[in-house]
Amino acid sequence: MENTTQNKIHLESITLVGIKARTSNRLEREGKGKIAGLWQQFWEKGILSEIQNRTNPYEFMATYTEFESDENGEYSILIGAAVHSVGVLRHHLTSVTIPASDYIQVPTPWGPIAEIGMETWQTIWKEEKYKKNRSYKADLEIYGANAKDPNHSQFDIYLGIH
Repeated sequence: MENTTQNKIHLESITLVGIKARTSNRLEREGKGKIAGLWQQFWEKGILSEIQNRTNPYEFMATYTEFESDENGEYSILIGAAVHSVGVLRHHLTSVTIPASDYIQVPTPWGPIAEIGMETWQTIWKEEKYKKNRSYKADLEIYGANAKDPNHSQFDIYLGIH
């Protein structure tokens, strides 16, 4: 993977609304995970269109929070969008607020969205430079204008750091 330059950035507090599940990388690897099904639900049920007060109509996100430990423990994933305010949520939606923090921005290469995400995460888990200073409070995937075509996309992963 050629695009692994480190860009440290600060993101202000973000409130997201979406659908949420609890899983672990072990369960995902064993085929017992919930991430693929959560993405399928997100698209098939039109979850993005249900989210009110979005800060950016062209952007959606996934956030990983509530880490049990590190990449080896359980965590929560929420797929949704950033909002100005939560408002009244439908029963299947939930919200999470991520405090302001520093992040390492890791851009994915261009390609099929599911493949480039997994390839980039595998690089993150493998390379020592990404393990340093990880906070395991929140990680983000931000999908913007470059992620409209699922067969030819690019997005950024933000790793929370101390």
